[in-house]
Amino acid sequence: RSSRASTFLPILLFAIAVAGCGDVTSQVDVRGPDSTRVVAASNHPLAFFAERIGGDRLEVRWLVPDGVDPAAWSPTGDDLAAMQSADLILLNGATYETWRSTASLPREKVVDTTAEVRKLLIETEEGPVHAHGPEGAHSHRGIASTTWLDPEIAIAQSAAVERALAERMPAHQDLFRSNRGVLIREIQERAAAIEQAVNTDPDRPVIFSRPVYQYLARRFRMNGETLELDGGAPPDAEAIAELDEMRAEHPAAWMIWPEAPTEEVVAALRERGVECVVVPIAGSPPVDGDLLTAMDATASSLRRVYDFD
Repeated sequence: RSSRASTFLPILLFAIAVAGCGDVTSQVDVRGPDSTRVVAASNHPLAFFAERIGGDRLEVRWLVPDGVDPAAWSPTGDDLAAMQSADLILLNGATYETWRSTASLPREKVVDTTAEVRKLLIETEEGPVHAHGPEGAHSHRGIASTTWLDPEIAIAQSAAVERALAERMPAHQDLFRSNRGVLIREIQERAAAIEQAVNTDPDRPVIFSRPVYQYLARRFRMNGETLELDGGAPPDAEAIAELDEMRAEHPAAWMIWPEAPTEEVVAALRERGVECVVVPIAGSPPVDGDLLTAMDATASSLRRVYDFD
């Protein structure tokens, strides 16, 4: 009996080992080095980084519907299935993807592109935020999410994308490094143009129409305050009074918007001595262009604001 047991045990262990090896083998990527990989991204900057760094080695999967802010987007079951089947899932991290807490994603595929720059992220304070419009006043708490508006953080996020691609396609790591080098230079050139504009008069006060410019303001040392207004309807008496009160302490002549407000809003603010200018966020793909063209538009707008000749 004892002899049978001693013979049976190694056979059992061998069977278990073989079964386990079979499971592992089924998860190994057996595709060739030139096979295209699929990447899903949660916002335009990350999708853009993947496209520029990966080139034709990648298929970038964009799931956010047109006209929807990726920061406010909640993926459907089909969207999650499309993410899960991708080779890589690029996320902005922190509090950007609010749907993460209820979504199941393969951990080995997820890349948190801000994980290495946590100390550079901006905490938002709890408290009232000026708001006039259909949503009414509300509060924000957590981490400011438009990280790519700071070019240095954007470059760090692109590094996370390059590392992830090189780990999965080491045969092309030199290509990825070269592509990212070109991308970095293009980002830095545009950052220099923005900085040059702001440095014309860095103390000049400006007003932000949305609480989404924290990284831009910090990186370029802009003297800004936020007064959230509805860009689709003229400001009411309460909003005008709050604007006048703010400008008594912060005499800004320009209000910065992520999208152009209506002509009625522009006229109403002009009557109070405030001009409107668009500085795009580019969380979604721009109608015409990409993150770099959005940075070009930012530099152009800020040259107007700061009277840069």
